[in-house]
Amino acid sequence: MRIGRDDNFLSIELVSPDDRYSVVRIDAVVASGGRRFSVTHDSLLMEASKEVMQEFANFEEVRRTETEIRLTEGGWLCLRRDSRGYIIVRFRIGSWKAAAVMEGEVLVDGEFANAFCHEFRTLLRAQSGEFQMR
Repeated sequence: MRIGRDDNFLSIELVSPDDRYSVVRIDAVVASGGRRFSVTHDSLLMEASKEVMQEFANFEEVRRTETEIRLTEGGWLCLRRDSRGYIIVRFRIGSWKAAAVMEGEVLVDGEFANAFCHEFRTLLRAQSGEFQMR
C-alpha cells in the first residue's frame, strides 16, 4: 500500500506475504523546498493485538476519530480522521542500530479513506497471524 504523492509518501508492504508472521517494509519520503528526507526499514512489526484490531475497527467504522499502531524499534503510526473525512497518517520510523528516527505525515483524501482502511486492516490481520500459511 502506498499513500501520498511522489514527493511525500508512505509505503507499507509485507516482506513475505506467505510467512505467517511476516514483517513489513516501510518506505517514507518527505520533500519540500529543495530538501528531501527518506527512510526505508525492511524488518518492522506492527502491533496487532485484539485490542488494537478492535480500536482500528472502531476507527474504520467512524466510531473513533483517531487510533495508533505501535511499530517495533520505537516507531508508530497514528491515524486521525478530520471533519472532511480525510485521514492524516502521522508516522515515526526508527532504527536502534542506526540510532536514527524520521517523523512525518501523509494525507489520504476522503474519497480513498474506505479503500485505505480496508487495505490497512488486511496488513494488520497479516501481522496478527490471522492468515494461515498458504
